[in-house]
Amino acid sequence: LKHAPSPGLARRAAAAGAPRERRAQFASWDEVNVLAHGLLQLGHGLKEHVERTKGQLRELGGRLTGGPRPAAAQPLRDAAAAAGGGGSRQGRSLMDAQNLRIEELLQKIKQQQYKLDKQNLQIKSLQSKVSPGLVVPCVLGHSSSCDARMMAPVLNWGCWPSLQLLFPSSAELPEGCHQLFLAGQRSSGVFQVQPAGSQPFRVYCDMTAEGGWTVFQRRMDGSVDFDQLWDAYKNGFGDLHGDFWLGLEKIHHIVQEGKYNLLIELEDWEGNSQVVQFVFSLGGESTAYTLNLLGPLSGELENALGEFRQLPFSTRDRDHDLKADTNCAKHLSGGWWFSTCGHANLNGKYFRSIPRQRHERKQGIFWKTWKGRYYPLKSTVMKIQPAVLEAEP
Repeated sequence: LKHAPSPGLARRAAAAGAPRERRAQFASWDEVNVLAHGLLQLGHGLKEHVERTKGQLRELGGRLTGGPRPAAAQPLRDAAAAAGGGGSRQGRSLMDAQNLRIEELLQKIKQQQYKLDKQNLQIKSLQSKVSPGLVVPCVLGHSSSCDARMMAPVLNWGCWPSLQLLFPSSAELPEGCHQLFLAGQRSSGVFQVQPAGSQPFRVYCDMTAEGGWTVFQRRMDGSVDFDQLWDAYKNGFGDLHGDFWLGLEKIHHIVQEGKYNLLIELEDWEGNSQVVQFVFSLGGESTAYTLNLLGPLSGELENALGEFRQLPFSTRDRDHDLKADTNCAKHLSGGWWFSTCGHANLNGKYFRSIPRQRHERKQGIFWKTWKGRYYPLKSTVMKIQPAVLEAEP
């Protein structure tokens, strides 16, 4: 990309006795980036101005071609009518000329808008060729949280929605939250990830001193109904900023490369909390997303998943639990890795207060070895992280 000196500079150089030969100057990538960013913002500003102008012209055209006219114009129309048909024909001729002029202006506006859109595409194409290690500003009103210090050696994925416009290729996406942590990201939030063999999808990352955790379940206010069928639990549901289930297929894609830590955080209605952690792996849909326990539980609570080391996932329309005579998901609520029906169910019904009836309480969120199976918990969070953590860079 080249740019030549302005005519004013050239004349001053000639007057000073400088050689008349003009040497081509090359802009640095930083200059190109700043210029492209400015042009893109200018283009969108002009486009908004064009849209407002078009609206004003349409309104003016409507008034000229028979739309509502102000009452003050009535005496003029009466005078024209009194003057006979000549005045009327002259008025129609004037309106026709004005309509033609308006149509010409609209055509020019459309052409200008087309040129602006084309310019935007060219700018985006240019930006996509910039080296991935270059500091790129966030644009188009997206996140302003980009930090230039976090652009090396990888892009700051905190402003990925705008970076995605400039770098359409998803090859640079992190595989999970802990990879983001190792790259320097320290703020929790929603990020775009792409595990091996998967399409990109959004996750909530909880960044702690121990690394980045990918949250796949959160219950905190009962805003989302967890009494869902198999396909919903497979694909995910809810709001990543509130109550949600990420989806069994997404969880499987994240953990398929090895062993992962599963951390479960529990809270009761009195403000007390407990954590449970263990190493696991997760099979695919052909195994009913079987949860494989690969080590003992750590924490103060005892295991409430039963004595079985492998637990397939169940919903009320896909019964895979280990209790032959009962559909645990239908008997209780929601979908879960049931062994038998009475050990744990963190996807049960959300009760904002503890029900009086015992048969209702057993359908709630419970972890039997803490508070018992008839105490519906206030909140739960389930999150995962690679079991063998990479060394800090």
